[in-house]
Amino acid sequence: MPEFDVVIIGAGAAGIGAGLELAGTGLRFVMLEAADRVGGRALTDTTTLPVPWDHGCHWLHSGDVNPLVPWADRLGAAYFKEERQDHFAIWQDGRFASPAELEQAGAATQAAFAAIEAAASAGRDVSIQQVLPDAGRWTAGVRCILQYMAGADPDQVSAPGYRDYEDTGADWPVVSGYGALIAGMAAGLPIRTGLPVDQIVEHPGTVEVHTPAGQITAGAAIVTVSTNVLTSGAIRFTGGETAAFLETVADLPCGTYEKVAVAVPDLPPEVTGKIFCMVDPGSGQTAVDFQVMPGPPPVFIAHLGGDAAGAAVADGPAAMTALAVERLCLAFGSVFGKRIIATGTSTWRRNPLIGGSYANPRPGAAHQRRRAIAAETGRVGFAGEALSGRWPGTAHGAYQSGRDKAREIAGLFPA
Repeated sequence: MPEFDVVIIGAGAAGIGAGLELAGTGLRFVMLEAADRVGGRALTDTTTLPVPWDHGCHWLHSGDVNPLVPWADRLGAAYFKEERQDHFAIWQDGRFASPAELEQAGAATQAAFAAIEAAASAGRDVSIQQVLPDAGRWTAGVRCILQYMAGADPDQVSAPGYRDYEDTGADWPVVSGYGALIAGMAAGLPIRTGLPVDQIVEHPGTVEVHTPAGQITAGAAIVTVSTNVLTSGAIRFTGGETAAFLETVADLPCGTYEKVAVAVPDLPPEVTGKIFCMVDPGSGQTAVDFQVMPGPPPVFIAHLGGDAAGAAVADGPAAMTALAVERLCLAFGSVFGKRIIATGTSTWRRNPLIGGSYANPRPGAAHQRRRAIAAETGRVGFAGEALSGRWPGTAHGAYQSGRDKAREIAGLFPA
């Protein structure tokens, strides 16, 4: 008899969702996490800055329908849900934009999203880049926003694939830490951390899950690692029906989206009361968008997506920090750099257990997400943000994907 009915591989939002679903079924299950912590791409850092900050997911997107909002309320997480007006600042080529210019920039951004929507509605499975209208002087800023929202450059992402996400426009930041929320949800689940899985063998009626500490047998497995980990070969799959699935998710690669956090004693007046500040040097240079967290102490969080992260991400945290600080000094003067209290960076691309940010279909492969979700994979099921039909690229999409897959897997066992 197998040791467990179900083994869940990964204790990020998807794995935790699967575990919470199975916890009410009476099935015997265990969760294996390769890292020494839970949460996956939800990580609240409490050590590098004087205040907590999220390396990964931070916003309860589509908060009015987000299934994690009840969890946030139950666990006492703090989040803001009020709508804000006049919340964006742009420094461009030597000065801050006027209110009229900010309206122009906003209209250029909305035109870009409208063009993506139109291409998707028309069934044009082309890259985002191919449908973007000319944004004029706001091109670098629009590209920056698309890069971190897509986790990749516009020419690498399918327009209809990007539009898969069902956005209600209600975006609520978790100021107490999204990673802390996800970790709190995992309390009481049977999780073994620091235990990577390197092979899964499927037999008729059972699966063998191989780890450095030995082999675990179960009636089924749910795998919730990122698509980049799946396609890296870090976990070998033998037997069963996973080969076609793995070929499909190769068209859903994780992109690049990193953050640099910079804590300062107080906010410059130009961004007091703002949520975001875009710094665009002009002359074709990369624009960097900063989230402004009021503190205390205040923190600027640089969002580096796609080639905006470029060589800086490849060179490591020091180069990423230098890029963020250089842009802040452009906007607020060279003395700004001398006032920095502390800095911190994310490292998702370099982390072999993650391999990047969220996943989006390549141009021409928008159908591959739906194909992967519907794939028959026997007693080895898969879940994660890349496999969310409604909310890809989000923690709540991953969570719901995990719950849905666990419900399906539970159906393999007699009541």
